[in-house]
Amino acid sequence: MSPTFFISGGQSHLVVRKPSHRQVCEGFKSESYLLRSCSGSCQSDTVVDVCSLDPVTGSGYDRHDAWFYDWRTGVCLETKFEYVDEYSDEQNYFASEEQCNSKCRRGVPNQCFDDPRNLGGKNDIEKWTYNYTSTQCVPFRWAKGRWPDKNTFTSKEQCIQTCRIPDLGICGYGFHNECKHGDDLYIRYNYQKQICEILQPDECPIHGNAFYTFRACYQRCGRFVEDKCKLPIQNMSFCTEFEYRYGYNTKTEKCEKFWGCEDSGNNFHTAKACWETCAKKSRHRCVQDPDYRFFGFVNKYYYDIDSHSCVSKYMFRGYVPGDSNIFNTQKDCEATCMATYQHEDDWL
Repeated sequence: MSPTFFISGGQSHLVVRKPSHRQVCEGFKSESYLLRSCSGSCQSDTVVDVCSLDPVTGSGYDRHDAWFYDWRTGVCLETKFEYVDEYSDEQNYFASEEQCNSKCRRGVPNQCFDDPRNLGGKNDIEKWTYNYTSTQCVPFRWAKGRWPDKNTFTSKEQCIQTCRIPDLGICGYGFHNECKHGDDLYIRYNYQKQICEILQPDECPIHGNAFYTFRACYQRCGRFVEDKCKLPIQNMSFCTEFEYRYGYNTKTEKCEKFWGCEDSGNNFHTAKACWETCAKKSRHRCVQDPDYRFFGFVNKYYYDIDSHSCVSKYMFRGYVPGDSNIFNTQKDCEATCMATYQHEDDWL
């Protein structure tokens, strides 16, 4: 069988032309190097890698929760799908997260998605488990019990090697030395530093850990960055329902509003969550308490982090130091604490 690639929405999809229905269906039982699907009747002329497709969620009012594989970030996500009589085997649709993980995340052992058992108790000891949501190996208290152990490791290193490294996928690969890649600028994810970085002229990427932009690199591998505030503001996942979200802009040092959906990146449901997560340590003026003590006759403004609004207040004094939560005008307050993100083509 000779594979054929086609482009849809900027993503490469693989279609395999089949010499015969019987040969292909039998062949899929042993071929594991590629994620594919084959209908039960094997009457289709092509076999599509469903894990590389965007989900077809529909637009009807009668919808239900199901799962799809997001090739942008390498994870299975839950969303709303329209009810239909039957979903095709060649759609990116799964009834459960377990089905999605088994189909599209085959490089990660199944146990890495399980909750650990035999928690705590008499004579308990420390062991480690992989939290695939946070992509971290975390300790827990374990005691010998009657349940078979799943996602349970004696050391953090064993947990990392068994679950986290496989979960990294292409984001975990290094590069070749002493090679040339021409004038192309490649960016790769360094999982040890948790940053995307430019490959040097004598360094060549391995197994897909190569991107043309920092945005693309952080979109695919950003879920492995522990400090989400350092990521670029962007939609990392496939969005089916949009709303205003908030992200921290490291260039302006502000939490800024953007149009997106919940994902594993620099993305918060409220401005307060963004400010308190990303700017509290720096004592940004928008995180501080309002800078006034007594009521008076001078009209000033302060930022209310709970309502995400600039509030007018008559105060005793009119001095504005510039580093506290008090502003001369509503416009100054909104520009500092209620900014809207201005998209950039790439992010450094």
